[in-house]
Amino acid sequence: MTARTACLLAASLLLLGTATAQEVPAPTFVVGDSWTFREIDLMTKNETGVITETVVKADAAEYVIDARRKARTWWRGDQVKHVHREQFEFSEAGAEQRGKTIASNDAGCAYPYPLKVGASWECTEVTTWPSGWKIKYDLKFSVEAAESIETPAGKFDTLRIVAKGFSANETNGTGARHERVLWVAPAAKREVKYEIRSILKNGNIFRVEGRELTAMKTGA
Repeated sequence: MTARTACLLAASLLLLGTATAQEVPAPTFVVGDSWTFREIDLMTKNETGVITETVVKADAAEYVIDARRKARTWWRGDQVKHVHREQFEFSEAGAEQRGKTIASNDAGCAYPYPLKVGASWECTEVTTWPSGWKIKYDLKFSVEAAESIETPAGKFDTLRIVAKGFSANETNGTGARHERVLWVAPAAKREVKYEIRSILKNGNIFRVEGRELTAMKTGA
């Protein structure tokens, strides 16, 4: 191989890597996919919990994730829209081991895959909690950059996504400014890190949660 050929090959590989890093395709979860995350208070930097999520059922329409913190819950996800839709209590006696619904959403802010640098979209999503509260999110998302990041689970090529907008509690009439920064990695099929902040009208921050991947494995 001549020096010129070697240089051309290296340049081609570099361009290929750059192109790959700037697009994330729609993921398909399969049984056995598993992720463990460390949860963090962004203000104190203290760890607040550990959660492991494992896909226990998956077909063309939906997937089911077994999520374990101190308590155990199920997530039911939409395999077509590629988003978690409903969270259940875990119940040995329940149908398919599902107990009462903890939270649900209308998938209004599901990602419009494939994700590419420069893409942006606006969306509205409503989440319902066990208390009956309905939280409406009005957000604008932007895929800002391709970025390699280090996590406790290793180094990932990601797209950094920033969302800004507002959340409104439609039950009690309160609201806040809402911001998210998310790093989505095709190798993990999802976010490997995120930061969420909610800021009240008086400037006080009341939600400052972060999450980063500490371990993962892929299924069949």
